[in-house]
Amino acid sequence: MKTTGLKVLLIMLVAISAATQTFAQKGVEDGSQYGKGEDSISCIRNLSLYYEYYKHDNYRDAIGSWREVFFNCPSSRESLYANGVNMYKSFIDAEKDPIRIAAFSDTIMMIYDQRIKYFGGEGNVLGRKGVDLLRYRRDDGDKFVQEGYNCLKKSVEIEAANSSPVVLTTFMSASISLFLRGLLTNEQVVMDYLSATEILDSQLAARPSPKTQQAKDAIELNIRESKALSCELIVKIYEPKLAANRNDPDFLKKITGFLTDSQCEGEKLFADASEMLYSIEPSPQAAYKLARVFLQPQRQDYEKSVKYYKEAAEYATDEQATYLYELAIVLNSHMNQPEAAAVYANEAIRIKPNWGDPYILLGAIYISGSSSFDDPFVKKTIYWLAVDMFQKAKSVDPSVTEKANSLITAHSAYFPSVEDVFFHSLKEGQSYNIGGWINRSTTVRGRK
Repeated sequence: MKTTGLKVLLIMLVAISAATQTFAQKGVEDGSQYGKGEDSISCIRNLSLYYEYYKHDNYRDAIGSWREVFFNCPSSRESLYANGVNMYKSFIDAEKDPIRIAAFSDTIMMIYDQRIKYFGGEGNVLGRKGVDLLRYRRDDGDKFVQEGYNCLKKSVEIEAANSSPVVLTTFMSASISLFLRGLLTNEQVVMDYLSATEILDSQLAARPSPKTQQAKDAIELNIRESKALSCELIVKIYEPKLAANRNDPDFLKKITGFLTDSQCEGEKLFADASEMLYSIEPSPQAAYKLARVFLQPQRQDYEKSVKYYKEAAEYATDEQATYLYELAIVLNSHMNQPEAAAVYANEAIRIKPNWGDPYILLGAIYISGSSSFDDPFVKKTIYWLAVDMFQKAKSVDPSVTEKANSLITAHSAYFPSVEDVFFHSLKEGQSYNIGGWINRSTTVRGRK
């Protein structure tokens, strides 16, 4: 009887133990929301405790109960994960120790991973993970930037048009960072840029918002400053789009801005886009920029350059003398029109009489125009007038003194000889008029 009773007792104990184990089970073990039995009660109790502290911003007391829920009943609430991230971010903000900051950051990454595991939403959560990883660990090594970039890239691929502006700007920031560190090709950066800006453009078209526009502007600025866009890539990207956007000033400004920042103003695309932009928004500054564009070695379209210099000078105020001076240089040096060049150089002098460079230019113009005179003696007398201009330059503008003195010394050597002066019945110091298109008076001097 004793043996039989003992067996019955043992069987009952095993049965009770098995029943208890079946009844008490964590949610993390059986995949249920709260678990079963005592574990279910514990999960609900910890949920209540943590949230009561959390809603009063008492994160230090909330975190213990929160951890119990996080590890034992991870399917209980999706809000558990957002709240956990918020608490650990507050711990980071209050922390000074970089080791503890790194540990808190790692915990945040773990929270994101578990959220995906139990509640999905991979695209959205990876975007948040990538943003926070770069926020807290960007300076801790290339591997963190690479990991953040990978998260954001996958997020953008999944979310596509639903990607948030914050994710897109951070994605491009990571892409550019990797490029600057030599870990990403500029071709990939450009592909990332096109992907991000196309999404933002579609969002702006559907529902314009300052936040979205700010994101786009920030990406545009960052890509331009990164120098990732080579001339070849800019042309490859934008040339096919030019015709369709010829009346869009923002698009044209973007192209010319990229090309300018990348030192690609010699590209035909720059000239074409600049002319289109000028036709929409004419200004003296825009005309001047175009005048310079057509002086580029790749263009050398001097007629167009002169056209735009004239338009710039016609409507300019503060910079008018500069535009006229440069116009005179083009006419004299590139178009062999010294007479016209002299007119604009004199006009620059009239507007800005204390500027020495136009006087020096005028002297050079007279010398280059001497070929239009047949008499060898008259050709030599032009050097008198040229030296007069160099002397005038330094008298009105001391900053050009050294340059003017050098020119005076060099060109005085071409004066008529004393014998030539005597032969032409002239005397030293006598006034002498040079005719033709120059039609100016100078002073007789014999070459010493």
